[in-house]
Amino acid sequence: MSKLEKVIIVIASLAALTAAFMIFKTARDYKAASDEYDSLRQYASEEVSTTDTAEKVSDIKPIELEEAEERKELKSNENREDFPEMEVDFKALREKNPDTVGWLYVGSCGISYPIVQGEDNDYYMNHTFEGTVNSSGAIIMDYRDDKYLKDWNTFIYGHNMKNGSMFGSLKKLLNDETLYDSDPYIYVYLPGYIYRYKIFSYYKDKPDSKMYWTADTLQEYRQYIRDALSLSVRDLGVETSEENNMVTLVTCSGSGAGKMRFFVHGEFIDRYKIK
Repeated sequence: MSKLEKVIIVIASLAALTAAFMIFKTARDYKAASDEYDSLRQYASEEVSTTDTAEKVSDIKPIELEEAEERKELKSNENREDFPEMEVDFKALREKNPDTVGWLYVGSCGISYPIVQGEDNDYYMNHTFEGTVNSSGAIIMDYRDDKYLKDWNTFIYGHNMKNGSMFGSLKKLLNDETLYDSDPYIYVYLPGYIYRYKIFSYYKDKPDSKMYWTADTLQEYRQYIRDALSLSVRDLGVETSEENNMVTLVTCSGSGAGKMRFFVHGEFIDRYKIK
């Protein structure tokens, strides 16, 4: 065997070992993150009692929002049956992580995770809710957005994990239209309230998409809504209103240099005050 052949064999062996290690590490990360988030769901279920959580933690009291002058008062809905049969123990979650700001639930895609908001958007890209280094990361509200959902547009990010966890299941909306047709809503739990948003647009766009920008004026917000509707992969038949703000879920789509971003926009419909 020549020296060159030996070198080639060594390089090939190292490459195979590296690939095997990366597969092992990915599987280990998936398992660890899955176990952690499965455990956290005990704090968001039908069995959770929230009667004593808000009162004992001063910064988790039910939200009293001051609406912008150009907005109508947020629409309330007293029908509990219009919202998921789930309660969230924010006191327990905040004890585990003070960066907890809410809980995201998208029934059509099987998404149910706590939402965190850090000092920037980088930390939780590779740290889980409990602060463990992991490629799955966490579900992140943009650090520049108001945690009480008062902005025109609140951005929430999550990784598109290959095993379908985090925002990996959002792409189901692209592949199965019946999911949206049967359940077109995004729910965001905040201490004291459940907010309901109706999805009115979803699409893929470039990594430097203009749809990352946040409107500062009513005129800009009107244009943003028009752009979101024009980009949508299908006409969802939702009558949008500039008087309602929105949440935008964002994740990656595809791989390599051509990786795109997947946007899902939901317009505020109403909110339920937890009794």
